[in-house]
Amino acid sequence: MRSSNVFPAPTLLRSITLMALLAIAGTAKAGTEHEAMQWLQNMSQAMQQLSYRGRFVFAHNKQLESMSIVHVNDDQGRRERLVSLNGEAREILRDNNNLTCVWPSSRQVVVDQSNQTQLSPIWIPEDLTRLNKYYQFSMAGKGRVADHPAVIVMIKPRDGYRYGMKVWMHEDHSLMLQSALFDDQGQLAEQIMFTNLELLNEDQQQALTVIPQIDNSYALIRSHAGEQDVITDVESNWRLQFLPGGFWLDSKLSKPMNDADHNLQQMVLTDGLASVSVFIEPTSQQSLQGASSMGAVNAFGARFNEYTITAIGEVPATTVKQIAEAVTYQN
Repeated sequence: MRSSNVFPAPTLLRSITLMALLAIAGTAKAGTEHEAMQWLQNMSQAMQQLSYRGRFVFAHNKQLESMSIVHVNDDQGRRERLVSLNGEAREILRDNNNLTCVWPSSRQVVVDQSNQTQLSPIWIPEDLTRLNKYYQFSMAGKGRVADHPAVIVMIKPRDGYRYGMKVWMHEDHSLMLQSALFDDQGQLAEQIMFTNLELLNEDQQQALTVIPQIDNSYALIRSHAGEQDVITDVESNWRLQFLPGGFWLDSKLSKPMNDADHNLQQMVLTDGLASVSVFIEPTSQQSLQGASSMGAVNAFGARFNEYTITAIGEVPATTVKQIAEAVTYQN
C-alpha cells in the first residue's frame, strides 16, 4: 500500500502562497486606509481644538495669495482671524455665532452664519465615514513642510465626479501643513502650504483680540439675520432632479437683483470635500451658455425657459454639467 504524500503538490503550494499573499495585501490595504482616515480625523480635531497661528500661501487659478491665520480655542469657544496679506485687503473673523468679512477698500462689513466655510481655503474634514464611500484614503509616506516633520495622506476619488487631494499633517500634533488638489487628469490644480506655524500659549491667544478698525463709513450687511438683502435657507420651487453620488444640498439663498421683480437664487451643494454653487437668474447677454473653466474651477450654463442655470465649482466638467442640467422648476 502506497503511503500518502503529506506535502502539497507544487501547483497547490503556489496557489496557497498566492492566496496568503493576497490576504496579507488586503489586510495591509485595509490597515493603511484605516490609518489614513485616523490621521485625517486627528487633523480635523487639531484644526478645531488647538490654538495656533501661522502664515500660508494659497496657489490657485495661476495666482499666488499669502494669508495669515490665528485660531484660538478656549473657555470662550472657538475664534479665528484670517487676513489676506497681498492683493485686495480683507479679513475674515469667525466665532461661535458669526462669520464677519471686512473689505476696507469697498468699506463693507458682511456678517453671516459662522458655519459658512466657503471663504476659507483650508479644508477641515467633518464626516469621514461619509467621505469614505466616494474617496479612497491611503498613507503616502512622510515629508517635511515649514521645517516640521509631516505625515502624508492621499485621497483619491472613487468616481469621475470629484477631484483628489494630498494632505501633509504635523507628525506630532496633526495640524495641516500643506494640501494639494489634483484635477481629473491628475494635474496639480490648487495648493496650500504653510510657511510657518506654531501653537499658542494662553498669553499669545490675546493676539486674536486685535480687530480691524471699523468706523461709521462702513456699510453693514447681515446676511443670516435678513436685515439687508440676503435671505438664507429659503423655500423655492427650483428643484434638482439629480445629484452625483455623495453630494447633498447644503443651503439655499435668495438675493434681489437690480430688477426688483426677480431674485438671484443660489444653491450650495457639497460632498464634504468638494462643493458646487448653482445660480439661477433671468437670462441676459452676459449669461454663460455651455462650458467654461479657469484652473481647477469648472462652470456650465444651461437654459430653462427665460432663466439661466449656472453650476460652478472645483469639480470635473461633467459634474457641473450634469448638475446644471438637472435643475427644474416645479409649481
